[in-house]
Amino acid sequence: MFTTIWNTIFFHPILNVMILLYHFLGDNLGWAILGIAVIARILMIPLVKRQTEMTKKMANLKPELEKLNKKYANNKEQLTQEQMKLYKKVGYNPLGCIGTFVPQLLILSVLIGVIRHVTDSDLEGLYTWVRDITGISNGISIESNFLFWDLTKSYNSVSAEFGKLSIEALPYIGLSLLVGIVQFITTKFTQKMQNPTPVTKKEKKNSTEQSAEDMQANMQKSMIYLFPVMTMFFTISMPAALGWYWMIQSILLVVQYFTLDFNKTKKGVQNMWDIISKKKDKLSKE
Repeated sequence: MFTTIWNTIFFHPILNVMILLYHFLGDNLGWAILGIAVIARILMIPLVKRQTEMTKKMANLKPELEKLNKKYANNKEQLTQEQMKLYKKVGYNPLGCIGTFVPQLLILSVLIGVIRHVTDSDLEGLYTWVRDITGISNGISIESNFLFWDLTKSYNSVSAEFGKLSIEALPYIGLSLLVGIVQFITTKFTQKMQNPTPVTKKEKKNSTEQSAEDMQANMQKSMIYLFPVMTMFFTISMPAALGWYWMIQSILLVVQYFTLDFNKTKKGVQNMWDIISKKKDKLSKE
């Protein structure tokens, strides 16, 4: 029952879209995966837009939250209740970021299965009209070479055959490092997007109670190094196709933020650049 629902709603549609894109983009699996990433980002626009709108509302609530902190400085229980009333007023959810993360994981998990089936030439889920248009059917091999990689292979599989630091394995190491770097920049960027104006030490000192917004920011901050490392290890052991997809997804997220809220994104980028510049100046002085 679950398998039937999974295949009907998720697996078969993505498999068919993948084969259509592969056919119309010059029998190129890499461009087909890029197309899947673009489509996924387009479908997620409502979720990302809702998240950006929510951060705007929270920014507008900041003066009221500061008043509550002062008014109920000695009554944490009452402060929490009043804060929750404000959050409820704007429909704020501290875990709202999960709403955009879960769909990404869902698509990624489906894509893992699709890539494996395409690799094994197991295209049993193709619709009849897709087979007629593309001329591709179950058992036909799909061209998997793209740029420097065979998208069906991973660093682990290549290094096991040729050696860990072999010329054949280097492109796969490079892909894993590139995915990690892009993921780090994207994670840092999204963190700054949640708070384009940095909190000063004075503001931190005056805050007697951690707000839900602060909790979300701290949670994201803890993931800024862990998440890129996780994705690097992920791409080392999984087919290069998934590393390529994840890297494109990360880049498209930044593009999406620019599209939905250019002014705030500009502030977030400027804030991130200022922090990098200060760190460079500090290192040069040392």
